[in-house]
Amino acid sequence: MSGTAVALRLDDVGAASKMWEVYGLTRLPIGRWSLPFPGNLLFLKYVPPIKRWGPYRELGARDWDAIHAALHAAGARLTVAVTAGWVERDGRVTPYPKKFAEAARALRAGVRQGLVEIANHGYTHCVLDGGAFRPRWFSGNRPYHREFPDWVPPERHREHLQRAQEILQSFFETAIVTFVPPGNAFTRATLAAAAAAGLRYVSCRDAGRFGADLGLVPVADAAVRAIHDREIVHGGPTWLTRLLDSMAPAPVTVRELVERPLESPR
Repeated sequence: MSGTAVALRLDDVGAASKMWEVYGLTRLPIGRWSLPFPGNLLFLKYVPPIKRWGPYRELGARDWDAIHAALHAAGARLTVAVTAGWVERDGRVTPYPKKFAEAARALRAGVRQGLVEIANHGYTHCVLDGGAFRPRWFSGNRPYHREFPDWVPPERHREHLQRAQEILQSFFETAIVTFVPPGNAFTRATLAAAAAAGLRYVSCRDAGRFGADLGLVPVADAAVRAIHDREIVHGGPTWLTRLLDSMAPAPVTVRELVERPLESPR
């Protein structure tokens, strides 16, 4: 990726979906064929390479120190989409800065150094009602790890976005203006709730699906390189270093990308 600057966005920090979103391979490619495979049966969805997502660990303070060092060395900046509440197995929600205190402080140091923009990635990343977020014996649970689908009441969208804003802005001591809908799922009501909470930009796949006049500015897919904390957990800090080395010019944050002055014509 070279030429025009893009934003680099890291999703799923603080999201308990990394623990509870468990599903397996259900189609097995064999030559030209794709055959059904019972990858969600019992323990199979936990076994690599059948496992498709969780469980995996949260990034720790040392990880953030290494991430900040890599950004500094590359002259790069990063938008970090943080889910403000960690969902415990019993459905209780613990604020990210309390659940992962050392990691949160290390991430805040990156904000203060001007390396990181914090984005709102929801309050829970998942649906709490009826324990729908928990793993299942005979099926996957991926559909329930989208916080703002159209079948969740609009008042829940408003409540969760406002709670997330309060937690993130209070701890990181900065205005949160970028919204990253978990799992790229959102509705018109979600955007209205996000705008009411003070968010100004929406960054995800097909962010402009409902148009550009709903209170938030959609950021084009091509302008953002989206990655997940899972890739750094599995690949280590050198994974991010290699990615940054491949990006020229160095990436910026989503907010910077939207707010930067237009270049004067030559």
